[in-house]
Amino acid sequence: MENTVSEPETLPEADVRFPIVLRGYDRRQVDEYVRVAEKRVDRHEKARRVAERRLAKAQVPAPRAAEPDDAAGLGRRIEKILQVAKAEAAAIVEQARKEGEELRAAAEKAVAEAEAARAETDRAAQRDAQTILSRAEEEAATIRATHRAVLDQLSQIAGVVEEVRDRFGTEAAAESSADDEADEVIEN
Repeated sequence: MENTVSEPETLPEADVRFPIVLRGYDRRQVDEYVRVAEKRVDRHEKARRVAERRLAKAQVPAPRAAEPDDAAGLGRRIEKILQVAKAEAAAIVEQARKEGEELRAAAEKAVAEAEAARAETDRAAQRDAQTILSRAEEEAATIRATHRAVLDQLSQIAGVVEEVRDRFGTEAAAESSADDEADEVIEN
């Protein structure tokens, strides 16, 4: 089966579609999508941890310089760098959190849609099975009725044959005894 889930950085979760197969969505494709989403969340979590470590390292107090003129300028510069680093780290953490929430919501939505499709497929299969069963029962009833009618006709035919046999059998027996008597008279 061809894998249609890829891992682009700007995957629009709202546009994710899974093909419907026999009992709902293709489970392997949904699993693949969730795996890709989890990888993205992991990558963002790692980036967040790296940013936090960099921030923690940047917050270590710098050793005091011996020359007071350079230290004053350096302190302000370090302070600005720390502020920028904190802002960047906060932005990265917030972005990772939002993307994680979006991915989780998209995955939950995909699972809910897959479950709804599976339930609808189950209901349709139940309806189809009930229709087939009803048709089979109707056909069986028709066959039984036809069988009974054929048996009734055969019974009627057997009665007619019996009547004919009785009628012709009696006449044949009377004819046979008349022939026997005639033969006796001729012989005597």
